[in-house]
Amino acid sequence: MSDEKPPMPPGLPPMPPMPPAPPAPPAEGAAPPMPPMPPMPSMDAPPAPPGLPPMPPMPGMEAPPAPPMMDAPAAPPMPPMPEMDAPPAPPGLPPMPPMPEMEAPPAPPMMDAPAAPPMPPMPEMDAPPAPPGLPPMPPMPEMEAPPAPPMMDAPAAPPMPPMPEMEAPAAPPMPSMPEMEAPAADPLIAPPLPPMPEMDAPAAPPMPPMPADPLAPPMEAPVDPLMAPAEPESSDDPLGSPMDLTGEQAGATIRSSAEVDEIDGDKLEGTLHEIEKSTLTSDGEIVKQNVKGTLMVNNPSAEDRIYDIDVMLDHAEATDIGGEIVSVDELEAGKSYSMKYKVNGKRMLVLRERLDTNPARTSARSLSVASNEDGGPISLEIEVENVANVPVRDVMVTRPLPDEMAFTHAAGAEIDNNTLNWNVGVLAAGEKQVLTIEGTITVTGTKKIDAGAATATYAADSTLSDLNFRELDAFCRGFSYMRVREDERPDNWLCKTTFENRSSFAVDLVKLQVRMKGSDDLLFDIKDVKEDVPPHGKWESEERTVMAQSKPDFATDLSYTILPRATRSTEGSMTLQSSTLEVVEASLAKTYSTTSLRSYRAQKVSACLTFTNNGSANINVARFTDDIPGLFAAPDLSSFTVKVDGKEIPDNQFKSEVAEGITLEKTNRSPDGIGYTITTTVGITAPIGLKPGKSLTIEYDLSAPDPTPNNTAVSAPAHCEFSAEKAGPRCGRDAEDPPVLSVVHNRRDFSAGKQTLPVGGKGRYEVLILFENNGDTALKDVYINDVMPANFEIKDWHIRGSGSDKRTDCEMRTEDGVGGTHISWMVPLVGKGERLDVFMEIKGSGQIDAEALNRFHGVHFGDEVESDDLPAPAAEEEEAPAEEEAATEEAPAEEEAAAEEAPAEEEAAAEEAPAEEEAAAEEAPAEEEAAAEEAPAEEAPAEEAPAVTWREDVLLRVMEAKGISVDDRDAFVAHAANYDLDDNGYLKKAEIEAAADAWGGDADAPEEAPAEEAPAEEASIEDKMCPICMSMNPHDATECGACKFTF
Repeated sequence: MSDEKPPMPPGLPPMPPMPPAPPAPPAEGAAPPMPPMPPMPSMDAPPAPPGLPPMPPMPGMEAPPAPPMMDAPAAPPMPPMPEMDAPPAPPGLPPMPPMPEMEAPPAPPMMDAPAAPPMPPMPEMDAPPAPPGLPPMPPMPEMEAPPAPPMMDAPAAPPMPPMPEMEAPAAPPMPSMPEMEAPAADPLIAPPLPPMPEMDAPAAPPMPPMPADPLAPPMEAPVDPLMAPAEPESSDDPLGSPMDLTGEQAGATIRSSAEVDEIDGDKLEGTLHEIEKSTLTSDGEIVKQNVKGTLMVNNPSAEDRIYDIDVMLDHAEATDIGGEIVSVDELEAGKSYSMKYKVNGKRMLVLRERLDTNPARTSARSLSVASNEDGGPISLEIEVENVANVPVRDVMVTRPLPDEMAFTHAAGAEIDNNTLNWNVGVLAAGEKQVLTIEGTITVTGTKKIDAGAATATYAADSTLSDLNFRELDAFCRGFSYMRVREDERPDNWLCKTTFENRSSFAVDLVKLQVRMKGSDDLLFDIKDVKEDVPPHGKWESEERTVMAQSKPDFATDLSYTILPRATRSTEGSMTLQSSTLEVVEASLAKTYSTTSLRSYRAQKVSACLTFTNNGSANINVARFTDDIPGLFAAPDLSSFTVKVDGKEIPDNQFKSEVAEGITLEKTNRSPDGIGYTITTTVGITAPIGLKPGKSLTIEYDLSAPDPTPNNTAVSAPAHCEFSAEKAGPRCGRDAEDPPVLSVVHNRRDFSAGKQTLPVGGKGRYEVLILFENNGDTALKDVYINDVMPANFEIKDWHIRGSGSDKRTDCEMRTEDGVGGTHISWMVPLVGKGERLDVFMEIKGSGQIDAEALNRFHGVHFGDEVESDDLPAPAAEEEEAPAEEEAATEEAPAEEEAAAEEAPAEEEAAAEEAPAEEEAAAEEAPAEEEAAAEEAPAEEAPAEEAPAVTWREDVLLRVMEAKGISVDDRDAFVAHAANYDLDDNGYLKKAEIEAAADAWGGDADAPEEAPAEEAPAEEASIEDKMCPICMSMNPHDATECGACKFTF
């Protein structure tokens, strides 16, 4: 056989060697010594069972020397193998099952012959069962032992080494050995077992224990020098020797800094320091927070290093440290270790502030301020609250104050150089303190005011994150030893344990346990020694007696650490977001479309309130108070429109109310009535949101039914109150330059006429039109109208004024219309007593109507110069005769609007020109041509148009209002001719509207005229209308009673 041992399966520790057989006992009549046993022949391993790797070759072994020959015929049986445990299995493998008990084979009988008797066969052994999932091991073959060499006197065999106790790993069942003839072998050595196959099974049944030899001395398990600590050797020094220069760290109790500072020596310094920098809203909510922490371990010694430093932390979850243990290998003298970390989501102090520019209202606070030189009230409230479970100290609040604020008294605080300083000091856990001061704020501009921001600083003897030291340990130079001396009585030993501190540190001795080797009983059990070991000092226990025949040996368990000095601290600063005060300022303007009214004439006036935001705050609530003078009728609320930035707002967003009597004006009131007050509130259902620079307008219509000349200067003021917030201060503003109304009692006096004369050449005519202002005021925007036959053209024209000078500021406009070309001359101003001569040369062909050429088509003018904005009378335009239609077509749009608003009843009287006046028109002198020319416009031939006349502008407006297309104009005119209900050949507006209502219907003829129009017809027979002012006069009057026009 090979001398090498078979290798162990992968992953299992090597099998310890078999111990040699003990020497045989002497016997009487000893035989001569046996010759040495020949070496064991090599044998091939039996074949491996299916699925398992082949068995490695058996190692060769040198047979031990044969025992000495004895006289006894037979050697005593070999003692059994002692029980032992298998060595521990490597990590990750199941324990090895125990070895089965085996009976040692009997020794061969002693013989005189040199040859030793044959070795008895090996006893059969059952292999342990295979682990689950593996096939059973095949049976081991039987082997015959080889013949033994002749016996010789051999030296005694060395004692067999003890088997180590170990748990064998799981193994499949060992296959039975095949039967074979074995060579001669040492009877004390059993044939080797086949190698254990590799297994994946987690566990195996325990291996049967090895047979114990009752004569063998007890065996101790071998010690792995890498696994077990080395035992200190005993010393003959009566004082003993250092047993361990280190020890086991054990967490010393973390004491207060004050207590630690009273102990001499250096300490292990551990600090946790956190710094907070935060920005908060005025309500104390975090806008931005930055908390940085530093963990520091410091070695303050000037001569000693420290090592194996362990820091164990509590409440690290609010940090980004990533664990609860921080380890440092060593720190040289005077060195330190630090680690940065961050903290999230923790708070210790909260700062809040409340500014209020309207402290009288407690429902809500306001940050808007009215522009007011007299100043307004303001209150400032600052609050600090400790939200931690530990006290905070050194709390200090500072706040700069803008120049616009003035505080005369600050209880508990100081104001120095426009800075408020409030020294709060210490706040207990959960405590809150509030500072309230009141003053005034004065604002003269409109820009936003930076109100400043409060800042608070604090400190605490704790961490904001609640991070804390659980343990803080480190080693220095220190060790323990035993002093052992024998007492007077032999075998009595006096023992004392000592710990020496050979460093500059104070040491906390946490645990010192001493026991005799081989015994579990503690000789010393010292825990948390009350006295700390001073620098370069030592600690000794009391003496204890141990009985032993020889000097006892001890095992020591030592735990100590440098005395820790752990501190925690936090410092913080927080600043509130700066508050901004917005200035509320606005202006109000009130305007009327006119401030001069004609006496005794019904007139309409448009009113407008314009409210402009001139401040820096949005205006969200406004209330307007508006005086309506007594010369006006009660306003119609349905005409109210409110616009914000040009956009009309819903009706439910504002509310207007009318009350009798004016409110604001005290002196300049109208004698015509008590007047009215309109109150309009805007911003009812939602904030107005009127931005700086934008305007709000309120528009409505007023009607003056019959203003008297006694209204010489009537004021119409307005007032507005507004605010940026419902709880904010209210500002009030009066309308700047409110309108002042006056009633003008002027009467116009003028002369007008037309004459057409033929000049040289066929078809050439000269037209002369006269207009003279005989009134007491100048007239503006005078329009002189004429109609030229369609087959004529204008060759030349000019207008001469005062001094017969040509007027160059006049304009002429022409437009094709009914009866020919409609001509209008516009003269900007005709002075008092000024006469205008309009010359026009025309040329044409064909037959002409002399009457048509001489017909005067009227004059129209604006207001007197002294009354620039006099409105047109409410019914004036509808009273104009047909001769003035051409002029009204050229009139400004505002005059057309006034014409449309005339009541239908007035139209009837105005447009009923008497038939007898038309007949007399041809014989009237030039001055009376104006009256004669008031007959309807020149009639077109019967085949071209119906035998009625009308105002073209009125016709087109009615058609548009009724939805009648312009393309159907001629058909509609023919239809409307049937609605000349008074048979005067002129279609009034009411008659055109009646025709429009029936347009498209089945009725071809109109209904009878309303009964109320009959008196008007009678009036047309008895009275006559002035062509200038359209007032009615008796039929035999020679002069107009209103304007003094001569008929």
